[in-house]
Amino acid sequence: RLDKWLYAAVECLEYFPDQFIVMVSQQLPQSTNKPSSLNTYKKILFDIIIKYYSQKKDSLLATQDLDIHSGIIELIEKGKTDQALEASQLYLKLLAPNIREELHRLLTFIAIASESEGYKLQKQFDNRSVIIKTCTKFILQNKTLSKPQAELLTRFLMDNHSELFKTPLTLLELTGRRLESLLEGQDPDIDSGFTFCQRVTTKEYEDQKQQTKQYLLALVQEIDNDPTIPLKQKKKLI
Repeated sequence: RLDKWLYAAVECLEYFPDQFIVMVSQQLPQSTNKPSSLNTYKKILFDIIIKYYSQKKDSLLATQDLDIHSGIIELIEKGKTDQALEASQLYLKLLAPNIREELHRLLTFIAIASESEGYKLQKQFDNRSVIIKTCTKFILQNKTLSKPQAELLTRFLMDNHSELFKTPLTLLELTGRRLESLLEGQDPDIDSGFTFCQRVTTKEYEDQKQQTKQYLLALVQEIDNDPTIPLKQKKKLI
């Protein structure tokens, strides 16, 4: 049975260019019977994975999604881990399938590699610290976020890697309700499950529109009658 550390590392290699695979095969020792050989394997694989992601220009999570990353970080900081997990699950559903799968494999690998009882990555530091310090920039690079924030998100994603790529329960429930509506011949768009604003009748809308007009007219009248506002400025405002 293949060591889980090695298995997770090999899974990551599938997304690497051929030259990195050749590099691995050239460096791996022939004998694998001794524990020391396994550790040599692990060192080579870890170094190759780090080398590959270090030379990549972009992180796996896109910089333009900063608002989403910041929102998830804020939830984590407030201790709302359930909501942070659900938000992360929904966000990851939006990623391109190949990016999502590559991220899944990398997070699985670094989660295993960060275990304290596993292969020692560096003598002077614990595995978890090494992984977070080394791998955060592979997952998330954004100058707007502070280093502690980026590391916090990386830790959260790593610690929840087994749940992250599951479909959120709320999404399943909404999908179920929508499917049920379709099967019953109802218009599924009448109630999508999300309410972003209060639904009003046509009469209520017209009343509100009329009320808004009245407020605007009153404001214009107030500006016109205000002796402290210069005539030139009044013309700009009205």
